[in-house]
Amino acid sequence: MDESSVVRKFMDIDMQLTKGALEVLRSHENMEAAVQKVLLALTERETKPFVITPDIVTEILGGEVHEPERSARPRPSSPVTEAESTRKLEDEAKTKPLPELSHTKFKPIAAEYESRVKILRDVTGKSYSEGELKDFVGLFKDRFEKMKRILRNRIELQDSIPMGSLSKLGERQIVKVIGMVSDKRESSSGNVMIDLEDPTGRATAFVFKKRGELFQKASEVVTDEVIGVVGSLRAGDRIPRIFVNDIIWPDLPVKHELHRAEDPVCAALISDLHVGSEMFLEDLFLKFVRWLRGDTGNGKQRELAGRVKYIVLAGDVVDGIGVYPRQEEELLIDDIFKQYEVAATILGQIPEHITLVILPGNHDAVRPSEPQPAISKDVAEGLYDLNTVMVGNPAWLSLHGVNFIAYHGRSFDDLIGTMPGLNRQNPVAPMVKLLQKRHLAPIYGGRAALSPEQHDYMVIDEIPDVFHCGHVHVNGYTRYRDVSVINSGTFQGKTHYMQQLGVEPTPGMVPVLDLKTHQTRVIRFA
Repeated sequence: MDESSVVRKFMDIDMQLTKGALEVLRSHENMEAAVQKVLLALTERETKPFVITPDIVTEILGGEVHEPERSARPRPSSPVTEAESTRKLEDEAKTKPLPELSHTKFKPIAAEYESRVKILRDVTGKSYSEGELKDFVGLFKDRFEKMKRILRNRIELQDSIPMGSLSKLGERQIVKVIGMVSDKRESSSGNVMIDLEDPTGRATAFVFKKRGELFQKASEVVTDEVIGVVGSLRAGDRIPRIFVNDIIWPDLPVKHELHRAEDPVCAALISDLHVGSEMFLEDLFLKFVRWLRGDTGNGKQRELAGRVKYIVLAGDVVDGIGVYPRQEEELLIDDIFKQYEVAATILGQIPEHITLVILPGNHDAVRPSEPQPAISKDVAEGLYDLNTVMVGNPAWLSLHGVNFIAYHGRSFDDLIGTMPGLNRQNPVAPMVKLLQKRHLAPIYGGRAALSPEQHDYMVIDEIPDVFHCGHVHVNGYTRYRDVSVINSGTFQGKTHYMQQLGVEPTPGMVPVLDLKTHQTRVIRFA
């Protein structure tokens, strides 16, 4: 049993194995049996730890382990040796570091200002869920109450009523309700039926195919989101029926007063490096680093580079292990710890005056369910040695007074697979839909697994100035109701998995946002 598969087994049950704990398991005479024993014991615990330390493993295995010796136990043989698999990245990143700001005339103005990063909301250190039914009930109750408050601010729904009151009203009366979508289906005649519920009752909303624009709205309704419905009441056999006249999403206000930095500083927005993959485009990334250091570009480009005070890396720092079928065939580094070591070496060449904000993605060594805590120091110690702020996914941030939502974007997979008209080549379209729905992952039970926390961290109850995502590997930008909507693209080439999905990545494109003017400029390094 190789180390990477062991780490993945723990990640699959929302647990993070530290390097020390892995070494304790390796020291066991029968490593596979030890792993199974620890996994079984942990899953049976009433309170399940997230980070699995050497002490926890030793406690479970009792006296069955030996003191780990790093060099005493050889790793399983493979067709490609560890030295061969890491040579390209480690040689270039470690033995050929970029010189210190070699352009003597380059004086970055961002270096004159103190970094001002505030973490406004983040699940890291606040995850208390035990994964029981009551936790899921609490999560959806919290979601409903938060979304109801937002919807009640819409003029069209200020006089909405609980569904439990519908049975007391007369036939054909116009009603307004707010409900969570428990199901959506199509009748044999092509009409759409939407099952809604709130804490007081249920109703079925009917949208007829002939209604044109309204029918298009109905096609964009997804399960588990909270919407408002206006329509004509009809008596039902068991539950009330509503013939719909309008569907209302929480949405953003048409106007939003932007927060602006007082200093002339910028944020560069990146994501999806996938260090450890054969397709990681290190040369392109080092071009980006050289630009930040003032080594490349014309006068205007270098002036812009000098104003970069922050970099936000929206997930998938490394390629990870066992994330998609046959991934191992495209890995240059098949050890998750070494992937992070090399990533830290490469990111360490970014100028020290720039603060790097890092959140995890679905390829990183964190639990798969969202919200995800920050990448642990036990897994990626080198990242913590840099000028970094490590946050969870999603994270609500303030950079120099400008409010960001940074989210990797795993829920795009569910949204694109459900809503007509969305695709991976236009990444900002699903982002706008999430803003309209005021939720980062509205669909439960899809590819974006949700952790039943005490609060729904995915509700967009505060309006951001900037909404930054990654995940789809395609760069995109738009403005929606005064919010900058930015997908940062990637620094990974086209993998076989992307070919299967029909994705044409746009590597080496970096959006740079002026935090004072809110203008965005995309710098191309490809």
